This record gives sequence, C-alpha cells and structure tokens, in this order.
Amino acid sequence: MKHKLRWVLLCCLVLLIAAPVAAQEKVKITIFVGLGTGTDPDQIPKQEALAEKFNASHDSIEIEFLIVPVEESRTRLLAMLAGGNAPQLVGPNGISTIAQFFDSWADITPFLEAEQFDTTDFYAPSLELNSYPEMNTGLPLGLFPSFVLYNIDMFDASGVDYPPSDYADTSWTMDELRNRAMLLTLDANGYDATMPEFDAENIVQWGFSDAWSDMRGVLTRWGAPGIGRPTSDDFKTATANSEEWIYGLQWFSDGMWVDHFIPNGEQQTGIESTGAAPLDSGQIAMFYTHTWYLGEALNNLPFEVGIAPAPFNQKGERIARIHADNFTIPETAKNKEEAWEVMKWLTSPEQIVDVCLIYGCVPARASVADDFRAALQERFPDLDLNVAFEAINYLDAPNHESWVPEWGRVNDTLNYAYGLIASGENTDAKAVLDETNASLQQILDEYWAKQP
Repeated sequence: MKHKLRWVLLCCLVLLIAAPVAAQEKVKITIFVGLGTGTDPDQIPKQEALAEKFNASHDSIEIEFLIVPVEESRTRLLAMLAGGNAPQLVGPNGISTIAQFFDSWADITPFLEAEQFDTTDFYAPSLELNSYPEMNTGLPLGLFPSFVLYNIDMFDASGVDYPPSDYADTSWTMDELRNRAMLLTLDANGYDATMPEFDAENIVQWGFSDAWSDMRGVLTRWGAPGIGRPTSDDFKTATANSEEWIYGLQWFSDGMWVDHFIPNGEQQTGIESTGAAPLDSGQIAMFYTHTWYLGEALNNLPFEVGIAPAPFNQKGERIARIHADNFTIPETAKNKEEAWEVMKWLTSPEQIVDVCLIYGCVPARASVADDFRAALQERFPDLDLNVAFEAINYLDAPNHESWVPEWGRVNDTLNYAYGLIASGENTDAKAVLDETNASLQQILDEYWAKQP
C-alpha cells in the first residue's frame, strides 16, 4: 500500500513538473485619445502601429489606444472618471486640458523621486508649461510652436511678395500681414479687397485666418501685461480690457467687417462645411497655426506651402503662442505603476521622435532634435523648418491656455465675447471687452470669496 501511494505521489509530481506554466496575463493600459490631437484618420493607424511595437517588446504590459471623437471626448472622459473606469493614461494633453481637468490628475512626483528620474534632457520650457507648485502632471512629450503657413500658389497668382522667413526682418508686422492679406482676398469676380469694385458679399478667397484658436489664443500676441492670461499676477483682478487686448480684438473685428480679409463667423462655418482644414480648403492664403497642423492636415495638397514667423505686434514685439503636450495619469486610475512605465516609454529618446511625428509636436528632448528635424524634413522637404523651431524662443508666457480660477467659466465668457465680434452682433472691441471684464471680475470675486 505504501509503495502504491508513493507511486501515485511520484506520478503527480512528474505531471506537475511537466505541466506548462500558464502565461502571465498582461496588464492592459488604456490610453484615452481625443481631448487634443490624435483623432485625425491619418493618425489612427500610426497610433495602432505604435501600440503593436510596444506590445511586441513587453511581456507584462500591453497598451491600447482608445480613440474618441473630439466632440464626445470630454463627456466620455468625465463619465469614465465618475464611473470608476478611468483610463490609465490620457493624452496627448495640452495645457488647456490640464487646466480643465486639473483635479483629476495624479502627481508623478513620487515616481520621479523613487527612481531619481533624470529630466535634464527635456527642454526647460517643456518642464515648466505643464508643471504646477502642487503637482507634476506628466513627463513632457512635445512643444507645438506657431507660425504662418501660406499658399504659395495664391501669392504667385496675385503677384504678392512672400512673407519673410528671417526672424531679424522687422518689416514683418501685423499691419504688413493685413496689407498683403487684403491683396490676397478675392471676390467671385477676381477683385481684391483693396479695390472699389470688391464685392464683400461674394468672397471666394480670404487673405488670413486664425480660425483654430480661442479668444485668449488670438489675443496673446498683442503684448498685454498678462500676455495670454486675462488676470493680474495674483489672479484676483480681471484685465481682459487692457489697452493691448482692445487693440488686438479691434484689429480682428475690422479684419472681418471693414477690410474683409478674415472670414467672419458665418463665412468660417462655410469653409469648415467643406470638411477640409483651413489652409487645405484652398480658400485661405495665410493661416496662423502650430506644428500639430503638420500632423493633422497639410496632406497631398494641390498647391505649394510656405512658412513664415509670427509677425511683430503693434509694440514691436514678437510673441508666438505655443502649445505643449504630455500624457497624464488619472488619480483614480488602476495600475498607475504600469502607466508610469508606458509614459516613460512614450517619451523616451528611442520613441519620442516617432510619437511626435504622429502628433506634429517638436520632441521635448534636446538629444533627439537632429533626428526629428531630419525626419520632419523628409516629410515636408520644401518647408523651412528653422522657422518652426526658432518660434520656441518667442513663446507666450503667461501662456494663453494656462490655469486661472474657474478656468472653464473664464474661457467661456471670453469666447462668447469673441463670438459677438465674429457674428457682427457687436464689432466695438472696447465695448465688448469692458463688459466682458466686468463679468470676469465677478467670476473671480466669487471664486476668492469661497477660498479659506
């Protein structure tokens, strides 16, 4: 009996030893994409390829990009956060997204300190733009400097000189941009906006657009004391009706309703109805934008494209607004340590160039600058990329997307004011901004009254 029992135990032991070890189940890290860039049809397969690359090289973690349409993204993310189903990573996030969901993010400082993570390879501005005294929201991914893209064919057809690409050329001002933009604005009969025969009711081509920006972004260039922030340094006094912002908003108002070289609200809606991005539509001669446009649009165009710096403003200053992106970990997310590993991979020197080529950002790591420039130049061989990189030196600080108390209410109030101008309901910039500033002051007063 003992021998039989011993034999059975021996057989069981052999079977256990011979049994295949069950494969360890990978931790899935869902990356929520939709609050910013990343939803363009051309970008989606590139993100899927990036996920395949990661998954093939990692045994314990796998990633999946959850692509959500921009118009649904905020509602969807809030529902996921509230329902206890937070994604492990969200991004690429801009400064505005960080501000809007500020209380939702985990602080990565403990991860940085635990492994004494070296951040010296990141550009200093990229570390500053999405870092706050109370938290670090994520490793920098990239910067999106701004510039003017222009339709070379339109300039050639109208006989208008190209904008200069030399940052030292002080002749390139907002007023000079206006002069050229009016010559490039044409009606259905071919008359430009400087001609008495020009028919403002039948415009087919506009000289300038800054359509993909909000009120703060449009006005940050004009050199107000707060640059892109409509408050005092202590956030207690509204400053939206500064002399500089009034000047800038009136410049845009006159551009729409007096000189007609900027599409007004209704005209802009018509351009967007084509389904094409502003410059790609073939109806805009000059478009002020950021490097993310290189990732989202500028594809297979039937015309040549040039690039020029942000013009000097009325004070003789050049302010080129900038965006910055990173990936963030929601505070309520599961598997934060694995999410941190993915964040490091996405922003590592080995991957960051490929990631930024998808999203159109300039990699936040100095060590890969040459690699990125070469890769981008291969995609856009005719663009003077020095113009884009040089713009980083003229960024707006305080940034036009930076946090202010009641960020959402403040921006909604400002954008409503810009809507009054764009619709033609009120084209007097001073009147609009005086009333807006009073509303902002009330918002700030209410906020500070609630603080301990």
